[in-house]
Amino acid sequence: MDADVLALTSRLVAVDSQNPGVGEARIADLIEYDLAPAAGFEVTRLELVPGRPNLVLSVDTGPGPHLALSGHLDTKPVGDSIGQWHTDPLQLTVQDGIAYGLGSSDMKGAVAAMLLALREHAASGPSGRVSLVLTADEEQGSDAGAKMLSEVRPPELAGIDAMVIGEPCGIDEPWEMLALVSRGICCFEVDVRTAQGHSGLSARLGRNAVMVATDVLRALETFVPPIASPGRVAASPTINAGMSARGGVCFGTWPGECTVGAEIRLVPGMDVDQVRAAIHDTVQAAVGDQGKCEIRYADGSLGWMPAVELDPAAPVVDAAQQSCERVLGRRLPVAAYPGGTDATWFTLGAGIPTIAALGPGWLSVAHGPNERVAVADLGTAVDLYRTLMDVFLRDA
Repeated sequence: MDADVLALTSRLVAVDSQNPGVGEARIADLIEYDLAPAAGFEVTRLELVPGRPNLVLSVDTGPGPHLALSGHLDTKPVGDSIGQWHTDPLQLTVQDGIAYGLGSSDMKGAVAAMLLALREHAASGPSGRVSLVLTADEEQGSDAGAKMLSEVRPPELAGIDAMVIGEPCGIDEPWEMLALVSRGICCFEVDVRTAQGHSGLSARLGRNAVMVATDVLRALETFVPPIASPGRVAASPTINAGMSARGGVCFGTWPGECTVGAEIRLVPGMDVDQVRAAIHDTVQAAVGDQGKCEIRYADGSLGWMPAVELDPAAPVVDAAQQSCERVLGRRLPVAAYPGGTDATWFTLGAGIPTIAALGPGWLSVAHGPNERVAVADLGTAVDLYRTLMDVFLRDA
């Protein structure tokens, strides 16, 4: 089992699908034209944005419930960390039972496990339908993936009763939680303007734009966003100030403009108008009469993607916990996922009860150098997904 899922993960990691970057076309081709036909899966390609394909792979074993598992095909870019990698990011390398490679935890290892579990289900699974929804563009807001799928609502998604996303559900250790909350995000920049002039006359010009922008960052660092109505799963928003900063002209010139950025990781119960009003008041108080400021929110889902929460009493949660108990020997504590997932779009747009994360790997090694996953956890994921298919189809 471990050898099969390791080999498949290796094939997926070897296909570059960085985003921003080359995107998902090549890895979708591999799955659609090579892996899926060999397993006998029904395949639908949903390319709502040219060059950014989504795939739905299905197995129908008779009348019954419809369960979906979902994973994204893109990865974050290697970026500036390339010199810190100990191995080739696009070549899965195993050392002491750990597999290193870009996307190994987030989340090509989980996609490989899902594919093998679906193949096993096709051979001997109970009556019902299981689909794999493999999405594009998750790492950059899902505008070409789950967000657009939830808006278009293709027939392949219409009958899904529940979904489980295979994001890594560990932070520092594998299998730490069953994530029922998918955090949202609110990204914005603040433009600060003051008087520009000769730096030799700084005492006459007041505080410059860079220093005032620093005041804004300090205020945002301790900012507590309001929550209108807390959810059922404990979760707190986080504020990440200083996500971007640029300002000043050159030596000898007193800076008159500076831009700084921040992001808030949202939790259920936060209202867009209420949060933006609180941001406005905080920024204005920090700037005061030192200058002028303007707040600009990011376009699309990065400007406001709401958080979602799945009811802990939902049937798919019980099926997942039963499966964890059988395969892992224990039920997992329910928790909020630290980041956002496609659960937001499938829950809000398509109305599908969705578990935000149940997959192999550790979030703490994602989006950075030497991303990795334990080989044994890949095999465990195959068993877990296969068991989940059986439990949900029999009990739902």
